[in-house]
Amino acid sequence: MWLIAVIAVTVMVLAIILISPVTVEIKYTYYKLNATLEGTPQEYVPDRGVRFSLLWGLINLRLRLSYLKLAHQAFTPVLKLRARFSKHSGPTLAREKTKLTPGRAIELYRQAVSIYQATKPAYRYLLSRTKLRHFKWSTVIGLPEAGQTGMAVGALWIIKSNTTSFLYRMLDHQAPKPELDVVPVFDGQLLRVNFDCIFSLSSGHIIYTGLLAGWFFLINRRKLRV
Repeated sequence: MWLIAVIAVTVMVLAIILISPVTVEIKYTYYKLNATLEGTPQEYVPDRGVRFSLLWGLINLRLRLSYLKLAHQAFTPVLKLRARFSKHSGPTLAREKTKLTPGRAIELYRQAVSIYQATKPAYRYLLSRTKLRHFKWSTVIGLPEAGQTGMAVGALWIIKSNTTSFLYRMLDHQAPKPELDVVPVFDGQLLRVNFDCIFSLSSGHIIYTGLLAGWFFLINRRKLRV
């Protein structure tokens, strides 16, 4: 009898996990402007990272991604990743610092593209099951010359429009209107970026996508150039 009860409880727990929603918020904010005093440009980074909400908000996990900064002396980008619980006083889960050479970065990019091409149907399935809750992407930019600023604004509008259009075409669920904005600054050098995206999907769809991606990877692994 106890065995039946254990099996029933296990099945119920698994069912709850499979149907429970996973809400993800990706936030990236970057401010950079010319300093009023002598020295390097001022930089203020109020918030960057990814927040996960699991089991209807019972579990919250926050990943803070520090800025990607080019080390001018070594000419190699440095990536810092810190994982913390949602509370500011929570313990650090992981901390890692790695250096990537430009050649290695290009090689990793090519490998990522090859793997994506081999497993593309799985990710298309995941996007089709995703519910987009909020999408905001604003940029304020000012370059040394007005002509440069105008060209940059036009290029940003093209990039944002095409990216957002592609994303919304992949969604099957109705999504709120995206908030896109590009503001030119012609009387100074300035860069402000504010990106905020919130979406949700079920744990079952994530697990199925993982299995589907593994299947496509196995049947297409001979085509991969990795």
